[in-house]
Amino acid sequence: MSFILHPKQKQAIDLTKEHSVVKYVGGIRGSKTTTGCHFALELLLERPNEIGAIFAPTHTVLAQMTLKEFKKVLSANNIFQDEHYVVGKRPEPYFNYKSKFPEDHSGIWSFCNGCQIKTFSLESFYRGAEFGWAWGDEIQSSSKEDLDTVLGRMSGSANPRTLYTYTPPSYNPDIDEITWGEKALPGVFGTTYDNQRNLPAGYIEMLKNTMDKYTFAREVMCERISAGGINWLHAFNRDEHVNEIAKYDPKQLVYISFDFNVNPFVCTLWHLGIKNGIRYLFCFDEISMNPEQTAGRTYVEAMCDIIRQRVPQTKPGQFLVTGDSSGKNQNILGRVGSNVFTEILKYLRISTTQLKLHKKNMLHTDSRVLCNSIFANYPAILINPKCKNTIRDCEFVKAKPNDEIMKDVRSNVLQQADMLDSLRYFLHAFEGDFVRRN
Repeated sequence: MSFILHPKQKQAIDLTKEHSVVKYVGGIRGSKTTTGCHFALELLLERPNEIGAIFAPTHTVLAQMTLKEFKKVLSANNIFQDEHYVVGKRPEPYFNYKSKFPEDHSGIWSFCNGCQIKTFSLESFYRGAEFGWAWGDEIQSSSKEDLDTVLGRMSGSANPRTLYTYTPPSYNPDIDEITWGEKALPGVFGTTYDNQRNLPAGYIEMLKNTMDKYTFAREVMCERISAGGINWLHAFNRDEHVNEIAKYDPKQLVYISFDFNVNPFVCTLWHLGIKNGIRYLFCFDEISMNPEQTAGRTYVEAMCDIIRQRVPQTKPGQFLVTGDSSGKNQNILGRVGSNVFTEILKYLRISTTQLKLHKKNMLHTDSRVLCNSIFANYPAILINPKCKNTIRDCEFVKAKPNDEIMKDVRSNVLQQADMLDSLRYFLHAFEGDFVRRN
C-alpha cells in the first residue's frame, strides 16, 4: 500500500483479526477514517465473496467524509472507479458476475474481483443483506441500538469482523460504555500526535492555542472528558473577562446581537477591532426589555429606540446586526414579507448589507467548543461590569451532558440564558471561524 500507516493504526487493524468487534478511538485528524479505509480495503481484497458494509451516522458524514476518504485510499492503491469498481450500478455489464443484490443498487459498490459493499447511514439502515465484515465511521454520537442492529446482520461469514472508528464521545453514555466501561470493546487509542508526520507543521500547537482545555483533552489527546454538569461557558473567568475597558466608543462600529423572547427581549452591544496590534471583542452594553417597557410600541420599535439612546452618536451606517436565525421566520403583526429582522432594519434605518445571519443557528455542541475556545484563547474579550445579566449567564448557566444549554425551567433565571444566547450569536456571526482560522 502506498500510504504508510502509523503503529496505532496497524495495531487496530491487526486486532480485528483476533476479535469480532474492535474500536479505534482517535484524536482529531488522527487518521481514524483512513484506518477504516485500509481495514475495508484489506477485507475487500481478501474476502471477495462476502458482502461488506461501510456506514456512518448520517448521510452527510458518509458522503462528505467516510466515502470521500475511501475513494482517495482506493485511488492511492491504483483502484479506480468505473475501471475497477462501479457505484450504484449492477456489476453484470462491467465485470461479468451476478450481483448479490436482487434489485436496487443504490449505495452498492461492486468491484471487479466480485466483492460488493453496501454503504449506508444509520438514518436509513439497510436490512436486506448479511454482511461478512463492517466498518462504522464516526459513531461517537450513535445509539448502541443502531449499532447492535448492524451487528445483527453480521452472519455473512464464519469469521465476521467489525471495526468502529471515532473520536471520544462527549455525552453519549452508550458509546462511553463500549469505550471505557466494564464491557468495553477491545481496541486502540491514538492521539493526534500519533499522526503528526501527516499533519501541517504547527497544526497541533495551533489547536492547543485555540481550543479550550476540555476540548483539547478530548479531541486531541483522546481522553475521557465530559464537560456536562459544569458551566456551559466554563472558560469564562470574571477576573479575566470583566473590565470597564469595554466601553462605548462613538468612533467605532456597533455590533448588535438579538435574542428574541416574549419576556424579556434582549440584545448585547459590541465593538470588534484591533488596538495596539491586539484584536479585541468588547461587550460594552446589554438591553433587556419586558412588555411593560414597550409603551404601546412593538417590541422591535421599542428596542430600537433604546438602542439609539444607548449609542446616541452612532449613525445608522455604523450598525452591524445579527442574532437568532429563527427570527427570519417570525412574522410581525401578520404583515406579509415581514419578520423580526426586517423590522429591526426598518427602525434602525439600516440596509440588508448590515445584517449578518447564518441560515440556521449553530448546534450547541459546536457552539460550546467555539465560545469556550474564544474565551480561553482570544487576545482580548471583555465584558463591561454593567452588563450584569450577561456576566451572570456566563458565570452560572449550566450545561446538559449533551452540551445543550440547561433551559428546562423558564421561571429559573439561571435557565433562561437569553444573554448567553445573544453572546453566542455574536460570536457565531463574526468569529465563527476562530478555531479554523488560527
